[in-house]
Amino acid sequence: MISRLRVLSAKFRHLFAKENSREQHDLEVDEEIRQHLQQLADRYAAQGMSRGDALAAARRQFGNLNLHQEDRRETQSVHFLETLWRDVMYGTRQLRRNPLFTTVAIATLAIGIGANTAVFTLLDQLVLRLLPVKDPSHLVMIWPDGSNFGNNNGQRPVSYPFCNDLRKSPALESVMCQYNTWEAVTIDGSTESLNVELVSGNYFDTLGVKAAIGRVFTSATDDQVYSGHPSIVLSYRFWQERFGGDPKIVGKKILVNNYPMQIVGVSAAGFAGVDPARSPHMRIPLLMLPVLPVDGESLVDRRTQWLHAFARLAPGFTDKSARAALQPLFRQSLETESTDPQFSKISPYDRALFFKRTLAVEIASNGFSDMRGQFSTALVVLMSMAGLILLVACSNVASLMVSRAAARQKEIAVRLAIGAGRWTLIRSLLVESLMLAGAGVVLGLLLSEAAIQTLLAMMPSEGQLVMLHAQPDMRILMFSIAVALATGLLFGLAPALQGTRLDVWSTLKDAAIVSGGRSARMRKILVTAQVALSFLLLVGAGLFTKTLYNLKNTSMGMKNIDNLVTFGIDPRGARYNGAQAQILYRNALSQIRTTPGVTSAAFSVVPLLQGYNWSGSINIVGREIKDGEDLDATNNIISPEYFKTMGIPLIAGRDFNDQDRYRGPDPDKMPTVCIVNRTFAEHFFGKQNALGHYAYSIFHEKTPVQIVGVVENSVYRSPREEPDRREIYFAEYEAPMVLQATFYVRASSASKALFPTLRSIIANLDPSLPVFQMKTLDTQLDEVLNTERLIASLSIVFGAVATALAALGLYGVVAFSVASRTKEIGVRMALGARKTSVLWLILRETMILVTMGIAIGVPAAYVLSRYVTSQLYGVSPTDVSTGLAALAILAAVAAFSGFVPARRASSIDPLTALRHE
Repeated sequence: MISRLRVLSAKFRHLFAKENSREQHDLEVDEEIRQHLQQLADRYAAQGMSRGDALAAARRQFGNLNLHQEDRRETQSVHFLETLWRDVMYGTRQLRRNPLFTTVAIATLAIGIGANTAVFTLLDQLVLRLLPVKDPSHLVMIWPDGSNFGNNNGQRPVSYPFCNDLRKSPALESVMCQYNTWEAVTIDGSTESLNVELVSGNYFDTLGVKAAIGRVFTSATDDQVYSGHPSIVLSYRFWQERFGGDPKIVGKKILVNNYPMQIVGVSAAGFAGVDPARSPHMRIPLLMLPVLPVDGESLVDRRTQWLHAFARLAPGFTDKSARAALQPLFRQSLETESTDPQFSKISPYDRALFFKRTLAVEIASNGFSDMRGQFSTALVVLMSMAGLILLVACSNVASLMVSRAAARQKEIAVRLAIGAGRWTLIRSLLVESLMLAGAGVVLGLLLSEAAIQTLLAMMPSEGQLVMLHAQPDMRILMFSIAVALATGLLFGLAPALQGTRLDVWSTLKDAAIVSGGRSARMRKILVTAQVALSFLLLVGAGLFTKTLYNLKNTSMGMKNIDNLVTFGIDPRGARYNGAQAQILYRNALSQIRTTPGVTSAAFSVVPLLQGYNWSGSINIVGREIKDGEDLDATNNIISPEYFKTMGIPLIAGRDFNDQDRYRGPDPDKMPTVCIVNRTFAEHFFGKQNALGHYAYSIFHEKTPVQIVGVVENSVYRSPREEPDRREIYFAEYEAPMVLQATFYVRASSASKALFPTLRSIIANLDPSLPVFQMKTLDTQLDEVLNTERLIASLSIVFGAVATALAALGLYGVVAFSVASRTKEIGVRMALGARKTSVLWLILRETMILVTMGIAIGVPAAYVLSRYVTSQLYGVSPTDVSTGLAALAILAAVAAFSGFVPARRASSIDPLTALRHE
């Protein structure tokens, strides 16, 4: 074994040795053989032979010299690698001889490969990559589908009691639950709003994650006593960024909402949690919920669903078999929930729907991410568009390779004539193609890293630790290498086959190298494909740009959001009671409203355009509920002057005032008045007057509230939401309940100039209160439209690049055609053809190629555009104006690309052209 390794090592050393070193070694061996033959000849001559006979006898005894040389080469080299190495060295010399071709080809491929690598890097991290946990394929996410007649918070929520029920099932080895929230955290006297993940004690055990330093939570230590586990596990990245990786941090006490807690450890490096895109700053035991401010979350109420439940499958179970095994347990949970007194208010129809609910069990090897839900479809669309860009790039380079092969016809003919095999030449040409693709990968990786940084800047972080990164890892490198191999074969094979299929005798006989008919046809086919692909990308860019424009300019029901400043504060983190919070809000509004440059100010409990959804079933007193009727309406609690500040028109009735506050001790009672939007009034009252009627919540024992006003519809979560969404507003109230507030301030001039003043006002009222997400409402709208902006921006770039490459391809084809038809053009002009006729002759060829490309692109765009319907808004996937715009752009670019060579053709001197070889 060792001897074989030594031989193999010697072969590699000889293969990659310098040329003069190999020659010197061969000379030394030849000299040694010559001396050996000389000694044998001398021995035979001493026995009486003549000198000639002695030399012949020595050669016979030594053996065939040619066979010895072949054996020596065989022992000194690896034939396949040596052949490949010769092809690489020859290809390098050829590419260096034509630097313009090499530069254009590498740059073109780098654009296509870089675009694909950039998009795939984010797609891999956000959608495809498995969680860095123990055996991720056995991790599942569990949630009930259908309507829950209670409180729902977020997507796929479960209640804490039901999470405990799941732990009784033999189909599950362990069950953990988690919830992300924001808390006021004070570290070394400085308070900031940080992302905190509340987790059950077995969170780390279920995922199989260890501690980097200190310890992580366990069921025995951190999942036993309500409010009895004031422990914190920091995320690795936050530990590095905030504490510089200080190992002495374990044991340090910090304040979470003014409640002292102790850091007990740091989670392992590379672990973000069940969300692969974002990492919380820290984790706290779920049983510490009673000391944290809550928005209705409960550890005892089955009708309050707010947690995400993840489980590890027991041995022998799959997601499907576990789902079947869990259905009886879920049925028991529904039966228990139906014993709630509020359940009696449900109609028989809704009760039947309630018991038809089933439990969903899904493999969660990739985790669960809100950012994935927001951007995954966009990334798939962009990946498809990047793939089209790569095809355009390949077509462009293939066209260049065809031209180059035509220019190298005589060289190829000579190599064939002296005995080179056709497949040997094809291999050599493919090696050149792969070398170009390899260089394109290197440059493409550099371009992709810059592109990813731009893409990440377009994704909202919202103060969280975004775990997506631009640096390529082994998976991305392997993807890039695979793309390079596929690309090199894609654009190199056809030109290699075409270039080596020639008549050797005719090619060697001709003095001039001209383009054959097959070569010209190949280039025209490739350019036609580029035009078709460019048309697809231009149509996509047009549709996505129109979508972004429509969303940005859709009627939001508000006036001039550029001058609206929004920011949030949460007095719950400073352990305010209800009365103290109301005093804080009133003092803040009073000072803000008297600030120069402020025309009005108000606050709401639910922030607009941030994806929050507080909704419930609302009906009118005395009105009968129909079976299956949707009574869902979004809710909000607002201060007086809210509609004035937001610029929402009051259609009927009045706004809230200071007399509408409820001043009682019962936190479950609301003010006795409400305001509804136009859709709510029209749904329940048609053309009748809604004022004076009473509305009530179906599933909560609260006093009915009187409708005192009707306002115009306005956007609640996103411009994409239904414009006819029902909404009900309640007045702020004084009760022993503290809610966070989002303030809205309308400025008379530049709104950003108010930022320092507003922060100063809050700091003067309470320095321990962090102000978060201060921005203009227009900026908030831009962040909501990040997905649309990402698709539109990149589709425009992709469309422009594809069009530029197609223009370059058209120019090359037309210029090559003019060069090959020089004598024909000279004859035409000598016979009296006008310059305009020659100009139109060449331009017509250009427009024919464009027309053929568009003829292919139009039906393809019609079919493919339907797959992006979900990403469009206010525009049809078959929008005619978008198609016409793409057609006009391509026609203009094609005319410009063909005009330069056509003008050159029309300026040819007939005498010079007739002497052209």
